[in-house]
Amino acid sequence: MDQIVSDILVIGGGAAGCFAAIKAKESGAEKVLLVDKGYVGKSGCSKFAAGSFKCFIPDEDDYDLWFNKAVEEGYFINDQNWTRVHLDQVFDRAKELDAWGLTFLRDQAGKLDRLEGQGSSDQRPIKTMMFPGPMLMDVLRKTVHKFSVKIMDKIMITHLLHPKGDRTSVQGALGFDLKTGEPRIFKAKAVILTAGAQGFKAHYAYQKMVTGDAHVMGLRAGASLANYEFTCHHLTCVDFDTTGMNVLQGVGARFVNGKGEPYMKKYDPEYGDHACMNRLSAGMACEVILGNGPIYYDFSSFTKETLTYFQKTLPIMYLAFERAGYIRNGWIKKRIQWSSVNMGNVGYGGGLRINTRCETDLKGLFAAGDATCGPASGVEGFCAYAIPFATTSGAISGIAAAECISDAADMALDQEEIQRFMEELRRPLRRAEGVEPDAVVLRVQELLFPLEIYIVRHEKRLQHSLDAICELRDEVVPLLKAYDPHYLRMATEAANMVRCGELFLRAALARRESRGSHLREDYPAIDNENWLKWIILREGETGRIESTMEEIPLDRYPAKPDRNRTTHPIAEVMEGKWGYGNPTD
Repeated sequence: MDQIVSDILVIGGGAAGCFAAIKAKESGAEKVLLVDKGYVGKSGCSKFAAGSFKCFIPDEDDYDLWFNKAVEEGYFINDQNWTRVHLDQVFDRAKELDAWGLTFLRDQAGKLDRLEGQGSSDQRPIKTMMFPGPMLMDVLRKTVHKFSVKIMDKIMITHLLHPKGDRTSVQGALGFDLKTGEPRIFKAKAVILTAGAQGFKAHYAYQKMVTGDAHVMGLRAGASLANYEFTCHHLTCVDFDTTGMNVLQGVGARFVNGKGEPYMKKYDPEYGDHACMNRLSAGMACEVILGNGPIYYDFSSFTKETLTYFQKTLPIMYLAFERAGYIRNGWIKKRIQWSSVNMGNVGYGGGLRINTRCETDLKGLFAAGDATCGPASGVEGFCAYAIPFATTSGAISGIAAAECISDAADMALDQEEIQRFMEELRRPLRRAEGVEPDAVVLRVQELLFPLEIYIVRHEKRLQHSLDAICELRDEVVPLLKAYDPHYLRMATEAANMVRCGELFLRAALARRESRGSHLREDYPAIDNENWLKWIILREGETGRIESTMEEIPLDRYPAKPDRNRTTHPIAEVMEGKWGYGNPTD
């Protein structure tokens, strides 16, 4: 079969992938190919960016405030070298976006109109640049074309390929055409993974194709992952997918329980309704446990001017609210039921380990954006995450890959490996009887989405879910069937969800403390004496997941925590009130 040859292959066409491709081309790579399983500019997380670009501006912002806040909310899990690199470069990326045509909101004097949303308080203000949400990826696709980068849409990459006799390098990839089902073999001197995070097809932000493809491909090829125990607890309207929490927080929406009582100051005295996602989510869960549910988002402070801003920055969500009858005649419904959702590691959390050049463990393999472990942000992404981190890491990966290929040996791909992977890829299509992908997806969600699994965790409950996930892995995933290329994509995504679910549960069991979004009922202390460590996950020779611990090199970092044990702030509020105990159901 013919190989599609390029100097640099970028897998995943969101903000990170576009920046990687543009910067690789700008840095001298002649043939840069950008491949996406959707349509670059219309699919994935970046298309639904909620109008927010949290960006440190050197002439306006306090660097120490931003850096220390990022590390504090990262619970010292950050690679602080990455936090510094991100803050040093993010405004340059914003200026490039502005030059390419992204319209950042400005006041009448032409100054950036920045919003104090999530993570901003009177004591420590953190301001966010704003833009019309869907516009970002339209601008980036056009810019990719201007730089003469070739785009291949509707191609799902499923396997990374090694050179013959060398499993320490990556020089290609295998996938298939989503329209025809034909396999596609790609050969490149360097590969950049930017194919997003694992979102478990959750009820948030329309991101049903964000299924950990890059994480699983990298893992199988021999790369290591980190931070998988830390999850993004996003918040959404109960009735349909929504985005835009940063905007809603910034313009005055607040949470109330079923009794109509505001409650977030109890769980986060400084930030209240401007708190980070993991505390907002945990606060919701605690109110429900205490019998104060359901939870509502209160929009009673919104004026017509607020709604105009809402429409400008979140046009998709605004339209959904209009169609649902929540916005009529220029006014918004006073209260709308809201919920926490398990968004896996979208925006921050687990993924491929990288250094500050975006290099993984494998030669020739780079990663950026949500394909990575979010090293700049650690546990939570107050100041260094999501779209801004996608731009900085994407740019760095493209430049580094272009430098890498100058002395890269051009080696033949392992043909036996290709044949083995092609047989594996086609197997669901040849299966007359088997299991529908949707059945596997639903079972994974049943095992990971209850609040007593992903918000309030306990060893027995986590182990119960892990046992069930492993049963899915061993007995059900091998029976997945596909009728056509569309179903083959769904089968692959379902299998990836199972694998990533296992990664999450193993990492969550391994960390025997509480830290940020990792809230253990049975280990309620933030243990800075014993657990300032990264949990590293790899795939062993038998295909089983192996985990190791690595001490965080805090002696080499500027921000240092107190070496003590303190009760997690949520656990402190809920002491003796959890109501779950040790059950496994």
